[in-house]
Amino acid sequence: MDISEREIRAQLLARPQASGSLNPRKVAILPFVNQSTDPQQDYLCEGITDGIIYTLSLIPGLNVIGRTSTFTFKGQDARIAGPKLGAGTAVDGTVQKSGNQLKIFTELIDVASGEVRWAETYERPVNDVFAVVAEIAEAVVRGVLHTKLTMRNLISDAPNMAAYLLFLNGWHSLIRGTVEGFRTAAGTFESATSLYPSYAMAYAGLAVAYVGLTLSGLHRAHEVAPKSLHAAQQALALDSTLPPAYACLGFVTAFYEWKWDQGAAYARKATELAPSEPFSQILCGLCIMAQGKMDDAQECFEQAVALDPFSVRANRILGFALFLARRFASAEQWLQGALTLNPESIETRMMVARTYMCMRRFDVALGLAERYQGDPVGLSVLGACLAHLNRREEALKTLATLSRMAESGYVQLRAFARIHLALGNMDRTIEYLARSLDEREPLTAFLKLDPEWDPLRDDPRFGELVSRLGL
Repeated sequence: MDISEREIRAQLLARPQASGSLNPRKVAILPFVNQSTDPQQDYLCEGITDGIIYTLSLIPGLNVIGRTSTFTFKGQDARIAGPKLGAGTAVDGTVQKSGNQLKIFTELIDVASGEVRWAETYERPVNDVFAVVAEIAEAVVRGVLHTKLTMRNLISDAPNMAAYLLFLNGWHSLIRGTVEGFRTAAGTFESATSLYPSYAMAYAGLAVAYVGLTLSGLHRAHEVAPKSLHAAQQALALDSTLPPAYACLGFVTAFYEWKWDQGAAYARKATELAPSEPFSQILCGLCIMAQGKMDDAQECFEQAVALDPFSVRANRILGFALFLARRFASAEQWLQGALTLNPESIETRMMVARTYMCMRRFDVALGLAERYQGDPVGLSVLGACLAHLNRREEALKTLATLSRMAESGYVQLRAFARIHLALGNMDRTIEYLARSLDEREPLTAFLKLDPEWDPLRDDPRFGELVSRLGL
């Protein structure tokens, strides 16, 4: 690697502080600590934390740190975690459940001085947790913005506590960010919407889960994208103010229906409704980046990283944008940062490998890909590197293995195109990219920008493929 992991971790820790003094309007809600004897109550504690984060993310004038980053500092003192997150204000608390009663303690801390500016203890029945979350959020707004607001929050719409706990179960699968997590979350949210058909946030969670499966590349977009579209529409029919539903509606409208302007408009609506929500920033950035608006897209991705600096996804997507802009050295830095946060992320490793391929560092890319021969993208990068290194027979074997994989599960057609391109089979490359467009594989929408396909730029057939997108 060009940059050591220690250097990257130091850069990640330093980024939030780079702008100077801590801004009190940048708020970190640290995970509330479970003081009950039952470890199962961790879900409830995290749900309370998530509810406060979500509610505050809707407030203009606040920058609320994303849950991925704040949960990195679970159990740490707010006065230590706050500066590392670049937050001038931190909120922490504890939750104790006894029978049907909750005891919730919370405090608001000025990170720079270490002073506790506000503290409160709530002793309520469990079913009043919805109201307590809203009250805590209102108190934070009063303490930071010095104004009084009455808010509804994401859990206040739950039909009952059982529905909310089912939602939390799905949400915790969702935030794992893995394919298996998305699949589990989709099943849980399907159950929630079946049992509670008026629960708007359950439909929004379902839409997010299916967007995750669409982006994974391990499911046909024709199978999962329409489900995300339907779930987002159902969520908005029940509640027209839900940012995650607008973000998903925007993504699917753009990348599946190829209605780019309409999709971008929906995604922008999500960022307007929730200025501090990293997920909406990322999907909005993808929609406008597909239209070639690189500066605007990068601004969205940089905002996502600023809001959630320890998020693998946020760091990786910014690296991807820099890759498309052919700023390979900068892309490598951000991608290596994402890899430091989660060294086992196959998606990140293969994005790093693709960057090295475009830098013609095929031996380094090969080393990354060799470890992931059970993954279709990893195998395709391996095959392409072998071809570029004149190990043609081995490349052909990887192509055969990829074909066998496709007999038992979905394999992105771009993976086949990648190896055929490296082998110099231009006709087959064009054929597979055309089929990829037919399948609505999301990342194929970046054909015009993606440097991987530069050898095809002078082929009029490639120009026809790009024109099909209507961008």
